[in-house]
Amino acid sequence: MNSLADADRVWIVGGPGCGKSTLARVLAERGGLEPVTLDALYWGPEWKPQPTAEFLALVENELGADRWIVDGQFPDAVTAFAHRADCVVWVDPPMHVSWPRLFRRTLRRWIRRERLWGGVRETLWSVIGPRSILWYALKQRGPQQQANQRLFDQLKETGVLLVHAQDSDVRSLLK
Repeated sequence: MNSLADADRVWIVGGPGCGKSTLARVLAERGGLEPVTLDALYWGPEWKPQPTAEFLALVENELGADRWIVDGQFPDAVTAFAHRADCVVWVDPPMHVSWPRLFRRTLRRWIRRERLWGGVRETLWSVIGPRSILWYALKQRGPQQQANQRLFDQLKETGVLLVHAQDSDVRSLLK
């Protein structure tokens, strides 16, 4: 495999607001696929996560196809299934790019009362409170980068195409 365009099974990892879902959506549209969004499989009503076994079974079911695009960073799923990918893309723009995107997206969802996974909606508390995705993104940036580096190190000799995109726009990967 020489390019992202040649891949049949693509796994996209990265922190919140980095462009994983945008890239997954564009790649899926080009390939006539529905992207698999791990957030949709993981989160239930009231932001309650699925039990690990159920979550992994849902992911396993989605990966039964010959071709797929997955976006998500949940460690259990990445550990269990990322090695099945032809290509793993680590979307890793600078924090000064990803955090404002995340802020705008989160604020938009709250203002518009958009329904998210499990039927939940952003609340003022979920936007600014201690469990806010905004705080999570700041706290988890380093640990997620370390986890992704370990993933790349593990997959380096397996023949999986590894793409570490540090550009501010994921569309640069599509040229």
